[in-house]
Amino acid sequence: MELQTKVAQAVHVLNHDSRSCNRVAANQWLVQFQQTDAAWEVATSILTSNYHQQFVCDFEVEFFAAQILKRKIQNEGSYLQMGAKDALLNALLLAAKRFSLGPPQLLTQICLALSALMLHAVEHGKPIEKLFCSLQSLENHDEGNIAVLEMLTVLPEVVEDQNTEYRISSAQRREYGREEQLLSHTSVVLEFLHRQSDMSFNSSIQLQGRHRKILRCLLSWVRAGCFSEIPPNCLAGHPLLSFVFNSLQVSSSFDLAIEVLTELVSRHEV
Repeated sequence: MELQTKVAQAVHVLNHDSRSCNRVAANQWLVQFQQTDAAWEVATSILTSNYHQQFVCDFEVEFFAAQILKRKIQNEGSYLQMGAKDALLNALLLAAKRFSLGPPQLLTQICLALSALMLHAVEHGKPIEKLFCSLQSLENHDEGNIAVLEMLTVLPEVVEDQNTEYRISSAQRREYGREEQLLSHTSVVLEFLHRQSDMSFNSSIQLQGRHRKILRCLLSWVRAGCFSEIPPNCLAGHPLLSFVFNSLQVSSSFDLAIEVLTELVSRHEV
Protein backbone atom coordinates (compact mmCIF):
# COMPACT_ATOMS: atom_id res chain seq x y z
CA MET A 1 0.00 0.00 0.00
CA GLU A 2 2.91 2.34 0.75
CA LEU A 3 4.32 1.91 -2.75
CA GLN A 4 0.87 2.44 -4.23
CA THR A 5 0.65 5.72 -2.30
CA LYS A 6 4.03 6.81 -3.65
CA VAL A 7 2.87 6.11 -7.19
CA ALA A 8 -0.29 8.17 -6.65
CA GLN A 9 1.77 11.03 -5.20
CA ALA A 10 4.21 10.96 -8.10
CA VAL A 11 1.39 10.99 -10.65
CA HIS A 12 -0.17 13.95 -8.86
CA VAL A 13 3.13 15.86 -8.86
CA LEU A 14 3.76 15.04 -12.52
CA ASN A 15 0.36 16.32 -13.61
CA HIS A 16 -0.26 19.20 -11.23
CA ASP A 17 2.89 20.55 -9.54
CA SER A 18 3.74 24.09 -10.58
CA ARG A 19 7.52 23.57 -10.31
CA SER A 20 9.13 21.96 -13.33
CA CYS A 21 11.96 20.46 -11.26
CA ASN A 22 9.41 18.55 -9.19
CA ARG A 23 7.63 17.31 -12.31
CA VAL A 24 10.92 16.12 -13.81
CA ALA A 25 11.84 14.28 -10.61
CA ALA A 26 8.42 12.64 -10.45
CA ASN A 27 8.65 11.55 -14.06
CA GLN A 28 12.10 10.04 -13.52
CA TRP A 29 10.88 8.12 -10.49
CA LEU A 30 7.83 6.81 -12.37
CA VAL A 31 9.96 5.73 -15.34
CA GLN A 32 12.26 3.79 -13.01
CA PHE A 33 9.31 2.31 -11.17
CA GLN A 34 7.86 0.93 -14.39
CA GLN A 35 10.99 -1.15 -14.87
CA THR A 36 10.59 -2.96 -11.55
CA ASP A 37 8.84 -6.27 -10.91
CA ALA A 38 6.76 -4.57 -8.22
CA ALA A 39 5.05 -2.50 -10.93
CA TRP A 40 3.01 -5.56 -11.98
CA GLU A 41 1.39 -6.00 -8.59
CA VAL A 42 0.97 -2.30 -7.81
CA ALA A 43 -0.63 -1.45 -11.17
CA THR A 44 -2.93 -4.46 -10.96
CA SER A 45 -3.97 -3.51 -7.42
CA ILE A 46 -4.77 0.05 -8.46
CA LEU A 47 -7.12 -1.20 -11.19
CA THR A 48 -8.86 -3.88 -9.15
CA SER A 49 -9.03 -2.51 -5.60
CA ASN A 50 -11.23 0.16 -4.06
CA TYR A 51 -8.24 2.07 -2.69
CA HIS A 52 -8.64 5.82 -3.19
CA GLN A 53 -6.45 8.87 -2.80
CA GLN A 54 -8.11 12.03 -1.56
CA PHE A 55 -5.47 14.35 -2.94
CA VAL A 56 -5.29 13.10 -6.52
CA CYS A 57 -7.75 12.39 -9.29
CA ASP A 58 -8.35 8.62 -9.23
CA PHE A 59 -8.62 8.54 -13.00
CA GLU A 60 -5.06 9.81 -13.46
CA VAL A 61 -3.64 7.08 -11.26
CA GLU A 62 -5.81 4.37 -12.77
CA PHE A 63 -4.99 5.45 -16.32
CA PHE A 64 -1.28 5.42 -15.47
CA ALA A 65 -1.66 1.92 -13.99
CA ALA A 66 -3.37 0.67 -17.15
CA GLN A 67 -0.60 2.14 -19.29
CA ILE A 68 2.03 0.47 -17.09
CA LEU A 69 0.42 -2.94 -17.57
CA LYS A 70 0.02 -2.44 -21.31
CA ARG A 71 3.68 -1.48 -21.74
CA LYS A 72 5.02 -4.20 -19.47
CA ILE A 73 2.90 -6.82 -21.26
CA GLN A 74 4.18 -5.60 -24.61
CA ASN A 75 7.81 -5.62 -23.49
CA GLU A 76 7.92 -8.46 -20.95
CA GLY A 77 4.74 -10.46 -21.50
CA SER A 78 6.49 -13.33 -23.24
CA TYR A 79 8.51 -13.97 -20.08
CA LEU A 80 5.49 -14.40 -17.81
CA GLN A 81 4.69 -17.89 -16.58
CA MET A 82 1.35 -19.41 -17.49
CA GLY A 83 -0.05 -19.00 -13.97
CA ALA A 84 0.95 -15.35 -13.90
CA LYS A 85 -0.69 -14.77 -17.27
CA ASP A 86 -3.93 -16.39 -16.13
CA ALA A 87 -3.97 -14.28 -12.97
CA LEU A 88 -3.29 -11.13 -14.97
CA LEU A 89 -6.02 -12.04 -17.47
CA ASN A 90 -8.56 -12.42 -14.66
CA ALA A 91 -7.45 -9.14 -13.08
CA LEU A 92 -7.77 -7.25 -16.37
CA LEU A 93 -11.21 -8.74 -17.01
CA LEU A 94 -12.25 -7.59 -13.54
CA ALA A 95 -10.88 -4.12 -14.26
CA ALA A 96 -12.70 -4.01 -17.61
CA LYS A 97 -15.98 -4.78 -15.88
CA ARG A 98 -15.26 -2.26 -13.12
CA PHE A 99 -14.60 0.57 -15.55
CA SER A 100 -17.06 -0.47 -18.28
CA LEU A 101 -19.08 2.71 -17.71
CA GLY A 102 -16.04 4.92 -18.02
CA PRO A 103 -13.95 6.82 -18.33
CA PRO A 104 -13.82 5.47 -21.91
CA GLN A 105 -10.09 6.20 -22.33
CA LEU A 106 -9.35 4.04 -19.31
CA LEU A 107 -11.48 1.15 -20.57
CA THR A 108 -9.70 1.31 -23.93
CA GLN A 109 -6.28 1.10 -22.25
CA ILE A 110 -7.39 -1.91 -20.21
CA CYS A 111 -8.71 -3.64 -23.33
CA LEU A 112 -5.48 -2.91 -25.20
CA ALA A 113 -3.57 -4.51 -22.34
CA LEU A 114 -5.86 -7.55 -22.54
CA SER A 115 -5.27 -7.88 -26.28
CA ALA A 116 -1.51 -7.53 -25.84
CA LEU A 117 -1.61 -10.26 -23.19
CA MET A 118 -3.35 -12.57 -25.64
CA LEU A 119 -0.61 -12.00 -28.18
CA HIS A 120 1.91 -13.27 -25.64
CA ALA A 121 -0.02 -16.41 -24.78
CA VAL A 122 0.37 -18.16 -28.12
CA GLU A 123 2.44 -20.97 -26.59
CA HIS A 124 -0.47 -21.93 -24.34
CA GLY A 125 -2.86 -23.17 -27.02
CA LYS A 126 -5.50 -20.97 -28.61
CA PRO A 127 -5.35 -17.68 -26.68
CA ILE A 128 -8.00 -15.80 -28.64
CA GLU A 129 -10.45 -18.67 -28.16
CA LYS A 130 -9.63 -18.59 -24.45
CA LEU A 131 -10.29 -14.86 -24.38
CA PHE A 132 -13.70 -15.32 -26.02
CA CYS A 133 -14.60 -17.89 -23.36
CA SER A 134 -13.55 -15.39 -20.69
CA LEU A 135 -15.60 -12.62 -22.27
CA GLN A 136 -18.76 -14.70 -21.89
CA SER A 137 -18.58 -14.11 -18.13
CA LEU A 138 -18.95 -10.37 -18.75
CA GLU A 139 -22.13 -10.69 -20.81
CA ASN A 140 -24.34 -11.34 -17.80
CA HIS A 141 -24.69 -7.62 -17.08
CA ASP A 142 -25.28 -4.59 -19.28
CA GLU A 143 -22.12 -2.97 -17.97
CA GLY A 144 -20.21 -6.10 -18.92
CA ASN A 145 -21.56 -5.90 -22.46
CA ILE A 146 -20.01 -2.46 -22.82
CA ALA A 147 -16.65 -3.90 -21.81
CA VAL A 148 -17.08 -6.75 -24.29
CA LEU A 149 -17.88 -4.25 -27.05
CA GLU A 150 -14.68 -2.31 -26.37
CA MET A 151 -12.63 -5.49 -26.12
CA LEU A 152 -13.97 -6.77 -29.44
CA THR A 153 -13.30 -3.36 -31.00
CA VAL A 154 -9.60 -3.22 -30.18
CA LEU A 155 -8.84 -6.94 -30.59
CA PRO A 156 -8.77 -7.02 -34.44
CA GLU A 157 -6.75 -3.80 -34.48
CA VAL A 158 -4.09 -5.29 -32.20
CA VAL A 159 -3.98 -8.68 -33.93
CA GLU A 160 -3.68 -7.06 -37.36
CA ASP A 161 -1.13 -4.49 -36.30
CA GLN A 162 1.84 -4.83 -38.66
CA ASN A 163 4.17 -2.68 -36.61
CA THR A 164 6.83 -4.13 -34.34
CA GLU A 165 5.33 -2.55 -31.24
CA TYR A 166 4.34 -5.88 -29.73
CA ARG A 167 7.55 -7.64 -30.76
CA ILE A 168 5.69 -10.61 -32.14
CA SER A 169 7.51 -12.78 -34.66
CA SER A 170 6.08 -13.52 -38.09
CA ALA A 171 5.65 -17.15 -37.03
CA GLN A 172 3.54 -16.07 -34.07
CA ARG A 173 1.47 -13.79 -36.32
CA ARG A 174 0.75 -16.75 -38.58
CA GLU A 175 -0.46 -18.62 -35.50
CA TYR A 176 -3.03 -15.86 -35.21
CA GLY A 177 -4.12 -16.42 -38.81
CA ARG A 178 -7.51 -14.94 -39.61
CA GLU A 179 -9.10 -18.25 -40.51
CA GLU A 180 -7.81 -20.24 -37.53
CA GLN A 181 -8.01 -17.66 -34.78
CA LEU A 182 -9.66 -14.29 -35.13
CA LEU A 183 -12.16 -14.80 -37.93
CA SER A 184 -13.15 -18.23 -36.70
CA HIS A 185 -15.19 -16.29 -34.13
CA THR A 186 -16.90 -14.06 -36.68
CA SER A 187 -20.34 -15.64 -36.31
CA VAL A 188 -20.22 -15.23 -32.53
CA VAL A 189 -19.18 -11.59 -32.82
CA LEU A 190 -21.80 -10.70 -35.42
CA GLU A 191 -24.53 -12.40 -33.39
CA PHE A 192 -23.41 -10.48 -30.29
CA LEU A 193 -23.50 -7.19 -32.22
CA HIS A 194 -26.93 -8.05 -33.59
CA ARG A 195 -28.25 -8.68 -30.08
CA GLN A 196 -26.79 -5.39 -28.89
CA SER A 197 -28.36 -3.49 -31.79
CA ASP A 198 -31.79 -4.91 -30.88
CA MET A 199 -31.63 -3.90 -27.22
CA SER A 200 -33.60 -0.95 -25.86
CA PHE A 201 -32.19 1.62 -23.43
CA ASN A 202 -33.43 4.17 -20.91
CA SER A 203 -32.55 7.35 -22.78
CA SER A 204 -31.79 8.59 -26.28
CA ILE A 205 -28.31 9.66 -25.13
CA GLN A 206 -27.59 6.16 -23.85
CA LEU A 207 -28.95 4.70 -27.08
CA GLN A 208 -26.80 6.98 -29.23
CA GLY A 209 -23.68 6.10 -27.27
CA ARG A 210 -24.36 2.38 -27.59
CA HIS A 211 -25.00 2.68 -31.33
CA ARG A 212 -21.63 4.33 -31.83
CA LYS A 213 -19.90 1.59 -29.85
CA ILE A 214 -21.59 -1.08 -31.97
CA LEU A 215 -20.60 0.69 -35.19
CA ARG A 216 -16.99 1.11 -34.03
CA CYS A 217 -16.80 -2.58 -33.22
CA LEU A 218 -18.40 -3.59 -36.51
CA LEU A 219 -15.95 -1.36 -38.40
CA SER A 220 -12.98 -3.12 -36.77
CA TRP A 221 -14.30 -6.52 -37.79
CA VAL A 222 -15.19 -5.41 -41.32
CA ARG A 223 -11.59 -4.24 -41.71
CA ALA A 224 -10.44 -7.64 -40.47
CA GLY A 225 -12.58 -9.32 -43.16
CA CYS A 226 -15.52 -10.61 -41.12
CA PHE A 227 -17.85 -10.70 -44.15
CA SER A 228 -15.36 -12.41 -46.47
CA GLU A 229 -17.08 -15.80 -46.16
CA ILE A 230 -20.59 -14.46 -46.72
CA PRO A 231 -21.85 -14.75 -50.36
CA PRO A 232 -22.23 -11.30 -51.96
CA ASN A 233 -25.91 -11.89 -52.73
CA CYS A 234 -26.55 -12.51 -49.00
CA LEU A 235 -24.52 -9.60 -47.69
CA ALA A 236 -27.09 -6.91 -48.42
CA GLY A 237 -29.73 -8.79 -46.43
CA HIS A 238 -27.60 -9.22 -43.32
CA PRO A 239 -29.42 -7.76 -40.27
CA LEU A 240 -26.38 -5.71 -39.25
CA LEU A 241 -26.45 -3.98 -42.62
CA SER A 242 -29.98 -2.83 -41.83
CA PHE A 243 -28.66 -1.46 -38.56
CA VAL A 244 -25.93 0.43 -40.44
CA PHE A 245 -28.41 1.89 -42.94
CA ASN A 246 -30.73 2.96 -40.13
CA SER A 247 -27.78 4.64 -38.41
CA LEU A 248 -27.43 6.90 -41.45
CA GLN A 249 -30.65 8.55 -40.37
CA VAL A 250 -29.19 9.59 -37.00
CA SER A 251 -26.78 12.53 -36.90
CA SER A 252 -24.82 11.14 -33.94
CA SER A 253 -23.95 7.90 -35.75
CA PHE A 254 -23.92 9.08 -39.39
CA ASP A 255 -20.12 9.41 -39.62
CA LEU A 256 -19.40 5.91 -38.34
CA ALA A 257 -22.13 4.37 -40.50
CA ILE A 258 -20.52 5.98 -43.54
CA GLU A 259 -17.12 4.54 -42.52
CA VAL A 260 -18.58 1.05 -42.24
CA LEU A 261 -20.29 1.28 -45.63
CA THR A 262 -17.19 2.72 -47.29
CA GLU A 263 -15.10 -0.12 -45.94
CA LEU A 264 -17.67 -2.67 -47.10
CA VAL A 265 -17.80 -1.23 -50.60
CA SER A 266 -14.01 -1.22 -50.88
CA ARG A 267 -13.85 -4.88 -49.85
CA HIS A 268 -17.00 -6.20 -51.53
CA GLU A 269 -17.38 -4.24 -54.75
CA VAL A 270 -19.72 -6.86 -56.18
